[in-house]
Amino acid sequence: MARKMPDPSESGPYRLAVSTSHLLHRAEQLAADRFAQLVGDAVTLRQFAVLAAVAESPGLSQIDLVRGTGIDRSTLADMMNRMEKRGLIERTTSEEDARARSVRLTPLGLSTFHASIAHARAADAAILDMLPRTKAKSFQSILMKLARLADEAAAKADRAARRQAKREARRKQREAKKAQERGAKRKARG
Repeated sequence: MARKMPDPSESGPYRLAVSTSHLLHRAEQLAADRFAQLVGDAVTLRQFAVLAAVAESPGLSQIDLVRGTGIDRSTLADMMNRMEKRGLIERTTSEEDARARSVRLTPLGLSTFHASIAHARAADAAILDMLPRTKAKSFQSILMKLARLADEAAAKADRAARRQAKREARRKQREAKKAQERGAKRKARG
């Protein structure tokens, strides 16, 4: 008889063994470990993701890389510094936005990326090979759907933040205009 999966929403003590977020983290650790076993010290799985994203779209900004890789801003900033010091990437001021940094692969970064592709594919295959064939495709489809949903949620949050920033800027403009009008009235009376 098949054993029923525990329902993580049930009341009772919290159990990591059924925590979706914890299980996803553990799966990410497995992927990073498999990648490291195959690649060695050349690059980490996250660094490879950055190299792949930049190879696919040279000139991305660091914000674009945050969105494209799912790596948080502060971690990515640290990674960018280390990768630049190692000569894997170069950053220049963006032509479109002087506040943004445009990221490109150096020749060393490009060769490191190309040398790691086969290992990345092998690491992916090693993980999927742990699953029954009938489950591997659906597992990958579910992960792709989760990534797509995360991208959509991030885009929605970005749009909301931009709208809020515009509202705040308009509010400050109105306040400045009112203060200016009050000052002009005081000056006219005085």
